[in-house]
Amino acid sequence: MRVRLYSFILLLNSYITGLLVPVFSLLLIDRGATLSKLSILIGIYSFSVIVLELPTGIMADIIGRKKTFCLSLIVSLLFSVVILLSNGLVILYIGMLLYGLNRAISSGSFEALFIDSYINEFGKDRLHVVTTRINVIDALGLSAGALTGGYLPEISSKYFFSIGMYDLSLIVRIILAFIILILAIVYIKETLVNENKKQISLLEHIKNSSNRVIKNKNIICIFISVFSTGFLFSSLETYWQPHFISLMPNNGAMFLLGVMAFIYLAAAMAGNIIYGRVFSKLNTKKMYMLLRSILAMVLIITASQTNMVLFMVFYSLIYLFFGMANIPESVILNREIPNEFRASVLSLNSLILQIGVLFGSFINSIIINYSTIPGLWFIASGVIITTILIIYKKLMSVQIKKESIYEGVNKTSID
Repeated sequence: MRVRLYSFILLLNSYITGLLVPVFSLLLIDRGATLSKLSILIGIYSFSVIVLELPTGIMADIIGRKKTFCLSLIVSLLFSVVILLSNGLVILYIGMLLYGLNRAISSGSFEALFIDSYINEFGKDRLHVVTTRINVIDALGLSAGALTGGYLPEISSKYFFSIGMYDLSLIVRIILAFIILILAIVYIKETLVNENKKQISLLEHIKNSSNRVIKNKNIICIFISVFSTGFLFSSLETYWQPHFISLMPNNGAMFLLGVMAFIYLAAAMAGNIIYGRVFSKLNTKKMYMLLRSILAMVLIITASQTNMVLFMVFYSLIYLFFGMANIPESVILNREIPNEFRASVLSLNSLILQIGVLFGSFINSIIINYSTIPGLWFIASGVIITTILIIYKKLMSVQIKKESIYEGVNKTSID
């Protein structure tokens, strides 16, 4: 029952996030941003996440994931209201700060709550099942929200003349966020991970979780890889909409933005499902390295496309392989994290992602003045390939060492 409830809440929360996916950059441009200002606005969002990500993750471990998740929904409501009423860059800056705060508070809190609840009920051996479930539901909600978000501007322009083209998306987002908040307050029941243990101080919690990360090569390798993912998405998610419009034969077919967003998010969901059903029994680390390599190659092919249909196909393939790679990445990471540190380490993981986004946004805001949008994607593929080369030996050496230990134990038991 609890798994179904958490799945429904996660689905709704992902849906309201997806509402803005196909139009977010266009919404910011409509509110006064330019192409160069887009990277700055995304950078502000990433900076606020970077500053607040880890503190809010620690807060979730200490005060509880339910309270933290509810706080994130309140901030989400504030963000939507501010952007809805915004008129000028200054208000947009404030809105992006709130968006980053919402992202920082929400990341890790509900996911940790879901994972811990599942582990307590079914055991850690089924970690890949809950990881796949979370990723599939998240992708399903995002894709459904994106499809809806692509049509809402057209509905708004036809039937709601008194509001802006993208205002209806924000209004729907506000209503649903309020509903999710009520559901979370009333129905989520949390058992604190430390309730049966001696309460530790904030500094001791930080020290223990930091030691856990620093001494674990698997976690460090995943963090390096996640940084490159942030760099990649700083260029993909910021510039795909204007680039896609430039490939459209008819600029009036704006609904295709929603269709495109739905397709690539559905591809990510399909990637989650395919990995869970076909590849989950194979070597997790080897599959992760292989899928990340394919992702980089597909990105290069996508950047080379000048036909709209082919661009849609290969852009969706990026998310298909990203969705597939996301499962082994999550499994490798969550296997190494004790329950009492899960929200903190997951927030740190999200922090690394946002550092990659911020760094990418800074680089992209400069390069876009001298290059094309596909040029940014060629650079991003180079970053992905570089991090693969950096982490491959360390990640696989840990695997080899563990396999050697198991072989030694088996040999001893046989003798």
